[in-house]
Amino acid sequence: MWLAVASRDAEAGGRALREDWYRNADAEERRAAESVVDHNAAEITCPACGLSFPTGPSECPGCGLGLL
Repeated sequence: MWLAVASRDAEAGGRALREDWYRNADAEERRAAESVVDHNAAEITCPACGLSFPTGPSECPGCGLGLL
C-alpha cells in the first residue's frame, strides 16, 4: 500500500499508514513489530521467524529479514 500526500502532510500520512497497519495486524505481527534487536548482545532472536543466532549477520539466516 502507498499513500500520496502533499509534503506538508507527510507526517500525518505516515501516522495514518502505521495506525492502519497496526489495526489490521494480528497479535504475532504486532509482537514482531514492537520487538527490538540488540546488536550488542551475544545472540539475536529474529522478530519475524523466532530463530536465535549469534550476532553478526545483517540478515536473519532463517528467513532473510534485514536486521539493520
